[in-house]
Amino acid sequence: MKFSRQVVVWSVVLYFALGIPISLLHEAGHAYVCSASGFDYQIWVDATGGHMICFGRVQDSFVYNAMGGVFGLAGSVAIITAWLLLAKRHYAILAVGLAYSADQAAKIILEGLYASVYESGAIDGYITAMQVVSWIGFMLYFARVKEPAKIAASDI
Repeated sequence: MKFSRQVVVWSVVLYFALGIPISLLHEAGHAYVCSASGFDYQIWVDATGGHMICFGRVQDSFVYNAMGGVFGLAGSVAIITAWLLLAKRHYAILAVGLAYSADQAAKIILEGLYASVYESGAIDGYITAMQVVSWIGFMLYFARVKEPAKIAASDI
């Protein structure tokens, strides 16, 4: 089976180019709830990803924790929507959008329902592995080049 080099290269470029914006959007979801609760916050990005501190205790911790993933998922869906509206033939955009969607949907569940495990950092490696594996899977799936159908001599 052949793979489209263009899909692979653009998928890598887009995945890394959109990593910080999606991460900041995720943290903005937490900041939205923090700010709406009347507290100040701080957001930053480092080599391990995006981070956010709320300088207060938000009353509804489920909403606060899950909202990061909700904002991140909205950004991921925007990537998929851009592919649908503008560039249906550029499958790298779709692969990256789907991978970020899977990651952010998982974070809604993990941060919202299993906050203590998520915040402990015990599953960070698994989350990263899931994100990378889903991205590579989508990238390779959409990079497959389908061989043109061979026409049998009797069909001519």
